[in-house]
Amino acid sequence: MKEGQGKRVAVYCRVDAGGSPEARLEALSVQRQRLENYAQRRGLEISGCYGDNGLPGNEEERPGMKQLMRDYQEGLFEEVLVVNRSRLYRGSREKEPSWPFLICSLNELEQRELDLR
Repeated sequence: MKEGQGKRVAVYCRVDAGGSPEARLEALSVQRQRLENYAQRRGLEISGCYGDNGLPGNEEERPGMKQLMRDYQEGLFEEVLVVNRSRLYRGSREKEPSWPFLICSLNELEQRELDLR
């Protein structure tokens, strides 16, 4: 059995309002591609891709985030892949919401892999 086979994950991407609309779309595309590539290498099934364009990370009422939460409650996935935890929430860890799902930060996972070499 392949690593991660059968595990369903969601992909979440977010960019804030900085930069041009084109640059934000490119940044979202790059985030999504990195996450999809990681999931594919690990044999993870992506059950949904969610994103928010031009919204701050401390705003909890983001449309993509709200849909992600609804789909989690429907049981569509167990974990959320993000490039960096700041894509889900940008602020102090003490004020970060208590997420009901496991968060997998690609940057943290890749750093761990480098540290093990």
